[in-house]
Amino acid sequence: MLTRDIARAVSGRLEGDGAIEIDRLVHPSRVERPSDLAIAMSAPAAASLAGSKARAIVVSARQPRPTGSFPAIIAVEEARMALARLTSLFDPGPAHDDGIHPTAIIGADTMLGEKVNIGAYAVIGPRCRIGKGTTILPHVTIGADVSIGDGGLFHSGVRIGHGCTIGDRVIVHANAVIGADGFSFAPDLMSATAFTAGVTVTRVHSLGSVVIGDDVEIGAGTTIDRATLETTRIGRGTKIDNHVHIGHNVTIGESCVLCGMVGISGSVIVGDRVRFGGGVGVGDHVRIGDQAVIAAGSGVATNVPAGAFVSGYPAMAHHRSVEQHLYLGRQKRLHEKVEVMASRLDAMERALKK
Repeated sequence: MLTRDIARAVSGRLEGDGAIEIDRLVHPSRVERPSDLAIAMSAPAAASLAGSKARAIVVSARQPRPTGSFPAIIAVEEARMALARLTSLFDPGPAHDDGIHPTAIIGADTMLGEKVNIGAYAVIGPRCRIGKGTTILPHVTIGADVSIGDGGLFHSGVRIGHGCTIGDRVIVHANAVIGADGFSFAPDLMSATAFTAGVTVTRVHSLGSVVIGDDVEIGAGTTIDRATLETTRIGRGTKIDNHVHIGHNVTIGESCVLCGMVGISGSVIVGDRVRFGGGVGVGDHVRIGDQAVIAAGSGVATNVPAGAFVSGYPAMAHHRSVEQHLYLGRQKRLHEKVEVMASRLDAMERALKK
């Protein structure tokens, strides 16, 4: 790809030679050949340009102009968005053979769209629909009556339970499980009588499904449970990191971001554009409003209003959480002052008794 085409694709300003052929993106310190494009949009990466062999570079227009002589410089205004477009241009995706591998097992009455690729030892149940251009890598298992949209990518080891619906351009990374049964039992496990003598813990069966919207990405090792009677839903454009658990009956809105190790209990409703930091835990039946932000490591036990920024364990308004931590840090001095005051009072009382 030529430097002028790259500049156009990222809405950048090209200075210099627009006809340099580029075939790889690299850090400035890893440039090895004339066709490498050095990505130097952060201050530390830009500092590495001094000793780089790069001929073509991408820099942030908001950083100081790099020193040195480079035949082609592409300056971009929005560095993060430019990085997204650049990596999209140069990502070939996982290697795979086109077509249907002879070891793949495809159930009766399953419909495959044009240019569907199915890898070795994949198993697809009966009555499924796989949209055009979707790639299913080796050792994926898909249950019966599953619908998958166009342009999807399912990495090795993915397990999709029966009856799930998955939209267009969905990416599911290795060993994710969609549509496992929910963790639901009778009696209520939080009740005082749940574990008294003679009580049998009995499973509540999961008869519902999972619906995943368009352009969702689901990380490796993530699990999304099916609903008890209705539907567990993940909204369009939501991005889910590795090792996230989403319980049964949960609804997550559009364009949310869930970082690694988030755990969401059953029957939670999450609005649109909500952001969860890593390691957040959410109790069951909680409601989280649109555009809320949940800081990493927080424990959410009560409803969160739209637009709120909460943190802590239990989660509360971030300014209150910070305030509490500050007061905890002052407790030692406070106790010391109380002890001094108490000793003085004791001395005064003894003096008065004399």
